[in-house]
Amino acid sequence: MQFIDPGLDGVAAGSMKFWPFRMVGWPMVCLFMGLNLSVSVALVLAATAGGAEIWTWLAARPYLAGKAGTTARRWAVMGAAVSRAVVASGVVVLFWSVGSEATRLIAVTGVSIILLHTLHFLSRSTAALLMGCLAPTVTLVILVVFFGHYRGVDLITVTVFTLVAFAYVIAGGVASKQNAEALEAAKTDAIAANEAKTAFLAMMSHELRTPMNGVLGMAHALKLSNLDQSQSKHLALLLQSGEGLMTILGDILDVSKIEAGRLDFEAVPVDLPGLCDLTIGLWTNAASAKGVALIRDVDPATPRWIMGDPTRLRQIMTNLVSNALKFTERGSIKLELRPLPDAPVGHARIELAVSDSGVGLSESQMARLFQPFVQAELSTTRQYGGTGLGLNICKRLVTMMGGDITVNSRLGEGSTFRVTLTLPLASEPAAADDEGEDDLDIAGMRILVVEDNAVNQAVARAILGAAGAIVETADDGLKGLQALRVGAYDLVLMDIHMPGMGGLEALAEIRGGRAGARDIQVIALTADAMSGTDQRLMRLGFDAVQPKPIQPAQLITVIAAAGQRSLNIVPEGFINGLGENQSGYSAA
Repeated sequence: MQFIDPGLDGVAAGSMKFWPFRMVGWPMVCLFMGLNLSVSVALVLAATAGGAEIWTWLAARPYLAGKAGTTARRWAVMGAAVSRAVVASGVVVLFWSVGSEATRLIAVTGVSIILLHTLHFLSRSTAALLMGCLAPTVTLVILVVFFGHYRGVDLITVTVFTLVAFAYVIAGGVASKQNAEALEAAKTDAIAANEAKTAFLAMMSHELRTPMNGVLGMAHALKLSNLDQSQSKHLALLLQSGEGLMTILGDILDVSKIEAGRLDFEAVPVDLPGLCDLTIGLWTNAASAKGVALIRDVDPATPRWIMGDPTRLRQIMTNLVSNALKFTERGSIKLELRPLPDAPVGHARIELAVSDSGVGLSESQMARLFQPFVQAELSTTRQYGGTGLGLNICKRLVTMMGGDITVNSRLGEGSTFRVTLTLPLASEPAAADDEGEDDLDIAGMRILVVEDNAVNQAVARAILGAAGAIVETADDGLKGLQALRVGAYDLVLMDIHMPGMGGLEALAEIRGGRAGARDIQVIALTADAMSGTDQRLMRLGFDAVQPKPIQPAQLITVIAAAGQRSLNIVPEGFINGLGENQSGYSAA
C-alpha cells in the first residue's frame, strides 16, 4: 500500500467542510477548560488548536484553487489531519482529567465523534484513516487502563471492546474507501459511455445526412423538370418522407449537441407574435386535414420584440404544436402567448401555452414525459410514431434559457403545456434594405463545385444548372486549386471533408493568393450541424456556409448575394478592426 496515496487529495477538500463549525467549537472548549482547569491550559489549547486549523487551511488552499495533488501537498494534508487528531485527543484527556462523571462521559463521547469524523472525511486515504483513528483510540485505551480505576474482568472487557471498536472503524473506513473508489470508477465509465454515445449519435447523424443530401437534392432537382400530375404526386411523397427523416436526424443531433455542450444561443431581436404566426401557418394544412381547429391567441399586451434565439424559440413552439396535433383527432389546438407580471426591469416574463383536446396523460405518464426517447406508452409509438425526443428537447432548451416548462393533463381530456421565459426587451430592428433583392439571379455565373461525392456533384450541377449557372466540378481540394489557377470563376462551393486536401486547406491556399483571385467568394458546404460550425468556418475565411442537404432556393439566394458582394474589392463584412480579414490576408 502506498502510504501517501492520491486519496489525500479528497481528504483536503473534505477537511474544510467542517472548518466553520470547528472555528465555533474550539473557543467554547477553551472557555470550559479555562473555567474548570486554568487559564494557562486554555491558552495552550487555543494555541495548539489554532495552529492545527491554520495548518489545515494552508494544506487545503492549493486544492481549493484547483491545483493538482503532489507528494509534498499530500504530506501537508496528512500532517494537518494527524495534528487535528492529536489536539482532539488532548481535549479528551483534559475532559477526563476534570474528574467528574459527566466530563468523563464527554471524553468518551468525544472519542466517538473523532472516530466518526475520521471515518467520514479521512476514509478516502487508508493512511489518513489509520493515523486519524490511532491517536484517539490509544488515548482512550490509556485513560481506561491506567486512569479508569477498572480491575480484573471489567478492565479486560473495556479494553477489548475499545480495541474492537477501533478495528471496526478501520474496517468500515476501508470498506467506505472501496465503495467510493467503485462509485468513482462507475461514474467515470458512465461519463465515458455517455460521451461515446453522443459522439456516435453525432457521427451517425452526419453520415446519414450525407446520403440524404443526394436523395433530397436530386428530388428537388427533379421537381424543376417537366413532370405529369402522377409523377409530381409521387415526388411530393418522396420529399415529404425525406424531410420527415431529416426531422428525426435533426432531433437526434440536437440531443447530441446539448449533451456535448455545443449548443449555443443567439441573442437577436425576435418578433414573438410573428413566430406564433409562422408556427400556425406551418401546421394549418395538417390540422385542416385532420379536421382540427388551430387557434392563435396572443394577448395584445405581449411585447412584440424581445432578445432571444429565433431558431430555438420557433423549435419549441413547433415541437409543442406538432406534439399536440399528433395526439388530437378532433376538437382544437390553441397556441397562446401572454405576458406575466413581476418582470425584472428591461425584461419581459412570457408564458407560451399550447393546449389541445387530445388523448391526455395520466400522472405516471406525465412523470416521465420529458425523458429522452420516452413516449406515454409503447403503443403510442406504434399508433402515432415519433422518437420521443421532441418534448425532451423542449425541456432542455427551455432550461438552458433559464425558463420552465410544465404540463397539466387528464386522460381523455387533453393536455396543456406551459413554457415560462424571462427575456430581455428589444427594439424593433431597422428595416432591411430590399432594393435589388428581386433581381437576385445566378444565370451566367461560373461556379466551381469542389466536392468528392459524385451524387452531391450531380445534385449541385442539376440545381444550379437549372437556374442558369455554368457549373464545373473538382473531386478534392487539390484539383479545385488546379482549376482555379487556370480558369476564371465567379464563386466556389467548397465541401469541408474530402480525401487528400480538404476544404480548410484549400481555402488557406486560396486566401494566400496561391490559386487565382484571393478574394473570390467561397461558400462552405457541410453536413456538420453542430453548434458554432457556421461561425467557426466564417472566421476561417468562408464567405457563407450552407448546410447539407442542400435547399435549392436557399442555396441560389446565397450564391446570388455572394455574386453581388463580389462586385466589391473586399467582401462586405469581411474586414475586422485591424484592417485585415478574419483569415489573415490583407484587404489591399
